[in-house]
Amino acid sequence: MNRSLRSPWYRVTLLLSLFFILNACQQSTAEQDNGQELRTVRLETVTQDRAEGVRRFVGIVDALSTVDLAFQVGGRITRMPVQQGTIVPRGGLIAELDDADYALAVSEARVALDLSRLDYERNRKMLDSGAIPRATYDRAAADLEMRELALSVTQRNLAYTSIEAPFDALVTRRIVDSFTQVQAGTAVVRVQDVTELRVHISVPESLMAMLETPERFTVTAELSAYPGRQFELGYREHSTEADPVTQTYQVSFGLARQPGINILPGMTATVSVQSGDNFLPPRIDIPASALDTADDGSFRVWVFNADAGTVSPRAVGVGALGTSRVVINEGLQSGEQVVTAGAHMLHDGMAVTPFRNAR
Repeated sequence: MNRSLRSPWYRVTLLLSLFFILNACQQSTAEQDNGQELRTVRLETVTQDRAEGVRRFVGIVDALSTVDLAFQVGGRITRMPVQQGTIVPRGGLIAELDDADYALAVSEARVALDLSRLDYERNRKMLDSGAIPRATYDRAAADLEMRELALSVTQRNLAYTSIEAPFDALVTRRIVDSFTQVQAGTAVVRVQDVTELRVHISVPESLMAMLETPERFTVTAELSAYPGRQFELGYREHSTEADPVTQTYQVSFGLARQPGINILPGMTATVSVQSGDNFLPPRIDIPASALDTADDGSFRVWVFNADAGTVSPRAVGVGALGTSRVVINEGLQSGEQVVTAGAHMLHDGMAVTPFRNAR
């Protein structure tokens, strides 16, 4: 072996060289940890969309009300002719109890009333002739009144042995089966009032002003189950309390029942709100993947600074949430660029490079 390789000076020189190389690598790693590494990100340019006076929302079909029907007396169910998913017209039979005992009670009460009425007539004639004191007649009159009340109670209980649809009722669930012994107040069938359907949407506060003049807007719905068909909607009511998460307000529209079309509560719809005079303000929306949350739970996005080549967080006000995009009410301007993916891997001032095929 060459003696120069075994010399102490050569070994010292080699160790110093390795030291400087490792130090340079550590400095390079430190620079990468300090955010100097260029990360490739997808960007989207923010635009305002007036959509020719049309704004679209995701709507949910609902019933006017949902009610659990119950008997007001106890007994054994003998008839329940309804089937789940069917509509029972108003006044139609929902369920019926065995009414034999209640019919017998009505007959007994009627017989007792007839006897009390005869006794009353006798006492009235005897009072007119002075044969009995006034107190005896008063007791007969009170007994007659009590018997009349007892007959009314038994007749009412007999009527309670059947349940009729209080409205055009969609049967959503049979809670108990026929021939079940039930107590008074036990729910037996769950129904929904489908006399008119409701379609609920959530709108940002910037659009709440449209409720002051609903006649200026045309509202239609396209159901997912019936694509291509438009159904007219009419304004009914709105909530004055904002959703604590989305800060939007629920607006409800009426949808008339359509002959030959089975529209059910729970179906989804695309609701189009159209203004003929461009009353609707411009809208900014971004991909839902661009939305991030700060440490305090508020929403933010990452805005790209093209001059510096860095990103920074920006607090935003969120409007309607869709499946793929979200409406931004405040915090962004048209022309700005936001990061649409990987927001959780960014930090303030981080240097990034745009993905070339990004929008």
